[in-house]
This record gives sequence, structure tokens and C-alpha cells, in this order.
Amino acid sequence: MPTSTNRTKWPVSGGAVSFQPGWFQGHATAFIYINLGLGTVPDNMSHPMISPFQINGPSNEPYPGTVCLPQVPLPANISVSPGDHATIQLVETAKHGAALYNVCYMLYVPWV
Repeated sequence: MPTSTNRTKWPVSGGAVSFQPGWFQGHATAFIYINLGLGTVPDNMSHPMISPFQINGPSNEPYPGTVCLPQVPLPANISVSPGDHATIQLVETAKHGAALYNVCYMLYVPWV
């Protein structure tokens, strides 16, 4: 699938990430990873933005809500300028071994 030309404005100081965890059974326990890929078409998503964390749902049924991280910073030792392109990758690995991947194509701006 080609990279989208539709890009979300993202502050150079970092911003909020909100997501709905897995919709299907088997996602009561999952690990979340948020990674960054630099450039218009990143070669990889090898820059962790936060430490991985675990979510625990109330049951093994579809997760009943959303998760919001109000401030996800740039990875350590990474600097960007307004106008730069990047991609945020969110990975959810469920206890049964499946992984869900989502990406957001970004355009860095001074503020949003």
C-alpha cells in the first residue's frame, strides 16, 4: 500500500495519541508499542517514542473504551524541524500472538 499524501499536523514538541484497542476477542491483555519512522517514506519504524506498556481489559471481549496518551514526545536524540515528514506506528500485540498495526503520516509544525 503506498504512503498517503494526507498528513496530520504534529507539533515538533510532541502531541497526544489516542486509540481504540482491539475490537475482537483475545485482546484483554495486550502490549502497546509506539514507534517513529523519519522521512516521507521511512525505511523502518525503529525509533521508540515511549516505553512499551501493557493494557488489561475487564474481560476477553472487545475492549470497552479508548486509550489516550496526552503527551507523546519525540524519541531521545531525535530532532525535527517544521515541514519535516514522519510516520507514527502504533503496534498492539495480543496474548494470542496476533499483532495490529496502525500508522499516522505526519507533517511537523511549530504548534497545533
